[in-house]
Amino acid sequence: MKKALVAVASIALVVWVISWFRVPDAVATSAARPWPGGMGRLDSAAGRLKPMQASEASVTLMARANALPKNDAAGDFVAREIARGELVIGKPPALPDVSAIRDLLLREPVVWQRREGIGGSNDFYAARAAQMTVARALVASALSKARANDPAAWEELHAVWNLTRSLDGHPQMMVQTAALTMARTINAVAWKLPLPAPPWFGDVLQRDSVQPLLESFQYQTASYAHDGLRLFPTKMLADSVDHDRGIAEELVKETRCDVNAPANEIGTDLTSVWHRAFRYRAEREATANALRVREGKPIETASHCSDGAWAFDGTTLRFSRDIPTAPPDRPLPLTIRIKP
Repeated sequence: MKKALVAVASIALVVWVISWFRVPDAVATSAARPWPGGMGRLDSAAGRLKPMQASEASVTLMARANALPKNDAAGDFVAREIARGELVIGKPPALPDVSAIRDLLLREPVVWQRREGIGGSNDFYAARAAQMTVARALVASALSKARANDPAAWEELHAVWNLTRSLDGHPQMMVQTAALTMARTINAVAWKLPLPAPPWFGDVLQRDSVQPLLESFQYQTASYAHDGLRLFPTKMLADSVDHDRGIAEELVKETRCDVNAPANEIGTDLTSVWHRAFRYRAEREATANALRVREGKPIETASHCSDGAWAFDGTTLRFSRDIPTAPPDRPLPLTIRIKP
């Protein structure tokens, strides 16, 4: 009897503690505050998405991606050519034939199934891995053709750009970080390709990745807040939602390209993602200026980055400051040698 009374008392204590920590009104209030950049409230994050069914092209692309050789040669070649920051392209390894993949991406739009949730399932990882494999193989092929001064190299990059754009509207952060990586890779090798750059490449130079990533960040926070409000709505959760909204408010106003954002409190730490996304603004300017030099035009010395500017000494293009990144990131250097 005594043990039973102790057990009942313990349960009552646990219930009281839980009820003391439960503050659903505070979580609901935090979730109702609008996010910057026109993103609206947290509950609007999921509402602005429409279901999408996978197209036959995406199924075919997955099959062809999975049939590519399983080795790191193409990726290592691309990373090496990006990192050394010189116009000359080294000898490529043996590369797979990607003509069928390229033609598919140039011929018809690829539509991926849009899923709910923040990702992390086997299907998500499999699709992301296949997309990145295709992108690396196509970029490697583009560099190989550019080494032979073949203008068809741009077709490979155009295919990667179409693949990148096929990820638009997918809210998961892991999808949008894949899109960021693809866009950065296209930009990082484009300045080495034969002139002139085709008109579509202007879209690459104009497109900024920060807003899509912010929308994914809001979607991620909304997912956690929704689950927490249903299961255990604590003051800590409400504070975390407010904290993450505050990060978004800071980033929307940020004008520097060397950015070290605070860590988010819900989900995987995204500080390195924000750093890469803002650095990419300077990387796009590097490519645009490098192409201008190769075309015999003067560079744009002014930068959209409030913390830097550009200079060219006749051989080397330089940003006025370094923006270091941590491995495994191997981005386009902000000092690149364009002429011997």
